[in-house]
Amino acid sequence: MITAIVDVGSNTIRLTVYQYEGQDTQVLFHRKTMAGLVHYIQKKSMNEAGIRLVCQTLRDYMKMLKQLPVKPDSIHVFATAGIRNIANTQQVVDAIRESAGIEVEVISGEEEARLSYVGAMQSVELAEGVLVDIGGGSSEIAIFQNNEIRYSDSLPIGCLNAYEKCVQKIIPTEKEREAIAELVRMKLHALAVPDDLGPLPICGVGGTIRASFKLKGVLGDTDNGNLLTIEELQGMLRHFKNHKKKHIAPILLKAPDRIHTLIPGMILLNEIAAFFQSEVIHISRSGVREGFLYDRLTKGREET
Repeated sequence: MITAIVDVGSNTIRLTVYQYEGQDTQVLFHRKTMAGLVHYIQKKSMNEAGIRLVCQTLRDYMKMLKQLPVKPDSIHVFATAGIRNIANTQQVVDAIRESAGIEVEVISGEEEARLSYVGAMQSVELAEGVLVDIGGGSSEIAIFQNNEIRYSDSLPIGCLNAYEKCVQKIIPTEKEREAIAELVRMKLHALAVPDDLGPLPICGVGGTIRASFKLKGVLGDTDNGNLLTIEELQGMLRHFKNHKKKHIAPILLKAPDRIHTLIPGMILLNEIAAFFQSEVIHISRSGVREGFLYDRLTKGREET
């Protein structure tokens, strides 16, 4: 079977076409648009320019899909914080329907965390830990033990809106870094997490964490499989400390579209790790889109 999944996030809009049979999946086509929808939020609503951007991007994706062997009823579109956390969510959903001819499912923060967990467990074997997915406008957290989610929530802070709120130029200053960290700590301490948790490893999903993993080579030979240690993360934060080319060249080379959001995302990840006393991050190759695929589509076929 072939299906297309579109993930409308705060920072990126992604289209992925999968061929799947049971739990075996293969990516046939992928396209990413750096939309930066947070930039279009005014007075808690998405402005007309942002709505036009979303609609145009999805129209373009639908045109691409007409050239591929994807049936219309095998196209699934879901939206996360970029559309979920605004006052005019329904207006945006209606505009997309009218413009692109597709229905968008706006998933809750809790559901996003659950689907990220389902997706992550397709590539990481970890019975206990905390799943972390740092998006542009929110960060999803799911504590799991004995292969089951025990607690999940969504922090209303991501790498893009942290940048928007706290950073004046491109690379955050020491004062701006501390402002981001303090904001994250405040959001974390508001969570109603179970009080009997010990230190937990992190299972990291999403573009921000995968980009951080790619860049750990700036520290030298740190090859340890799909793991990123907190010591390595903190070493990168010390390395990417100012606007000098020698410091930011690796970001420009490997993740140029994240030059402004990657360091805020790393700060977010570091604070989450401190909160859960984590020492290591297991990097997952799959996340919310794969979770959506498996949970909503593959699993449903197996039950029929």
